[in-house]
Amino acid sequence: MQAAIKPPPRLRARPWAGTEGGGRGREPGAPRPGGSRTAPPARYAGPGPPPGLGGPWGGGRAWAAALPSGIVRRGARVKMSGEEILMCAVQLGKNFCLYFADDDGLECDAFCKERILHRVLRNVNSQLLVVRPDLNMAAFEDVTDQEMKSGHGMHFNIHCYKTTTPSAGLPVAFSIKIEDKNYYMCCEKEHGEMIVRFKEGEVPKEIPGESNVIFFKKTFTSCSARAFKFEYSLERGMFLAFEEEGCLRKLILKKLSREDEVDETMKISF
Repeated sequence: MQAAIKPPPRLRARPWAGTEGGGRGREPGAPRPGGSRTAPPARYAGPGPPPGLGGPWGGGRAWAAALPSGIVRRGARVKMSGEEILMCAVQLGKNFCLYFADDDGLECDAFCKERILHRVLRNVNSQLLVVRPDLNMAAFEDVTDQEMKSGHGMHFNIHCYKTTTPSAGLPVAFSIKIEDKNYYMCCEKEHGEMIVRFKEGEVPKEIPGESNVIFFKKTFTSCSARAFKFEYSLERGMFLAFEEEGCLRKLILKKLSREDEVDETMKISF
């Protein structure tokens, strides 16, 4: 009688493990002890969790494996052979493979205008910011509905820029049109004090480096997502604010004493 031939044991393919216990210290796609080699996930470095990884960013280790072998992702930079290189996404190819290029030819802290918003600016007291070029100043004032419709010195153009250093916040510049003349907001030092000025002229479309017209738009607090504060780009910790000067609430630059301080005079909403 012929003996029955027992089929070989069936190997169970395990999902690629780059986040938990046994996967630690192995190259992406390397076999587990007693397991089989399986392919790593598609290389993806777009915003949000990579497809199929699940969980918050696939636990981090799987996210790092989305980059080419030997490169460890560190925020907007990668590290290879001990040298940090700023990488820029240039193309999303097949199978969600994202191709990168280095930053040769890009200027540090360069700004390029992307869009323009048309808004009025309100303080914590719901007063509107009004520009008065004849007095070379701007202040928050109580405005009637009729005055608001006329819009004299109240309707701002908020120029939003793209930047090579996005971590600081959204770069913006402010301009306004009054009696067929365009004015832009800038900051200048006068007698050792930073002063907010409105000068006649246009906001540039591209700014190759640092500029006294750029402010970084930031959320006022995590509980006030619809209110903002604007940090002066050339001096960290200095924000647009108002101070009472007689019956006026004049627009000024004000220094925060602590990074976590909440100053209501800096609160601006649209």
